Amino acid sequence: MILNRVLWIFIFLNISNFAYTQGDANLLLQYQKGPDINRYRKWNFDLNFKAVNIGPEGDAAVPKIGYAFGGNIQYKYSKSIGFSTGVGFLSVNYQYDLKENRTYDNISYLSFPLAIRVFPTERTHFETGLLYHYVIEAKNSEIVNQKELTKNYNDNIFKNAFGWLFAIQYNIWKKFHLSLEYRFFKNSTLTNNLQKNNFNGFLLGIHFLILSPNRKAK
Repeated sequence: MILNRVLWIFIFLNISNFAYTQGDANLLLQYQKGPDINRYRKWNFDLNFKAVNIGPEGDAAVPKIGYAFGGNIQYKYSKSIGFSTGVGFLSVNYQYDLKENRTYDNISYLSFPLAIRVFPTERTHFETGLLYHYVIEAKNSEIVNQKELTKNYNDNIFKNAFGWLFAIQYNIWKKFHLSLEYRFFKNSTLTNNLQKNNFNGFLLGIHFLILSPNRKAK
């Protein structure tokens, strides 16, 4: 699986960076010189774009690649702990895998995260927290609203939903970071409905920090 390979790359980079950081710390202790490992900026902002592989729970549908983009605000309480929030656009795409139904669904959300971040090294951080998803639009590849003859679902089919995220982010070059995220979100679903409100999957993203993270704000 491609996602598994990406995860192993992140783990390898994290271990390598940890070893590099430990080397700097040892030099600092032995010679009282080296990089200023205590530098950090309390407030920062990032813009991001992500490839999305999210689908409904169960075997009735297969996820298709979607996309997400948005921005986050980060506050670092200390060198190793921080918090983030923001807003993003999320496009979820999947195809029904049934003999009588091979159509596609596309659901657009606004997502609002509230997360805690842990920075074990200067270039890596882990993140987990709450997500709220607000439905903007839900449509199918064929006409599903016979009354209005449109491809848009009725408002009561797909609902706003709370969820949770787990992510790792790695600084690849200057202000650019790569991220791998797993998230799930759910709400109640009508028993006989083929359309579900329980989703989960992975996002692979690239982030650009507006300000330098290694320069303490004055």
